[in-house]
Amino acid sequence: MKTIMVGVDGSAPSTTALHWATGLAVATQADVLAVNAFQSPYSEVSPDDHRALVAERREELERWTAPVLECGVEVERVVREGDPRDVVPALAGDREVGLLVLGRIGSGGAPGLFHLGSVVEHAAHHTAVPLATIPAGWPAVIERVAVGVDGSPEAGRAVEFVAEIASALNASVDAVHCDEPASPLTSDDEVAWRIAAERHLHDWTAAIGEVGVPIVPILQRDVHPADGLLAVAQARRSDVLVIGMRGLGGFTGLRAGGVALKVLHRASMPLVLVPSR
Repeated sequence: MKTIMVGVDGSAPSTTALHWATGLAVATQADVLAVNAFQSPYSEVSPDDHRALVAERREELERWTAPVLECGVEVERVVREGDPRDVVPALAGDREVGLLVLGRIGSGGAPGLFHLGSVVEHAAHHTAVPLATIPAGWPAVIERVAVGVDGSPEAGRAVEFVAEIASALNASVDAVHCDEPASPLTSDDEVAWRIAAERHLHDWTAAIGEVGVPIVPILQRDVHPADGLLAVAQARRSDVLVIGMRGLGGFTGLRAGGVALKVLHRASMPLVLVPSR
């Protein structure tokens, strides 16, 4: 990953997100693109006042991102006028960044439908690049990664993402597969399911094994994928949970699937949602 983009607005969650992204940038030798999008508090602004507003934002952004430079990471700072919900995902797609990092609640006020900042909500539905959401105060340490695996293209991209960062961070990986069978299984069927699931899990996570990262396979049955993923991530004290934006089920054409949104709503740890190509 060449560039990690971070939404920065001076709030506690965005400061945590910037700190978390910086740690990842150091490990992966990536650059940081720090973006601040703002809307003028006035309905009409003279050209001189507009230039003053932009200059003020640039000064603030330089101050907020000074710790990144101290870590030896290259930083590009961008100030854009406009609704952050539109500016941030669009810029991430235009610049072809490897990861978009946002704090779970910014300085915009009340949380939205999913108890998240409205920018995070919007980005989950519109981003074309992997999206990381970071709770305020979370430490910038990634030693254990949990990844949801189900054989879907999005899960495949999540595995590729995990292979890259886990190798750079020397982190271990818990590969989690959750299944909701339509009917109860007999003892023989249970054994057959587990054998097949273990084989599939090994094949699906080959990209991680190829870079020498240790993998712990975890199989869960009779559980909703969102519940299973969150339970494993919490029990294993994962530093980050990585899942595809969409799994094998649901409606096509939607950016984020039901499982992704449920996990996004409830996750108490850093979460990375990986969209399709």
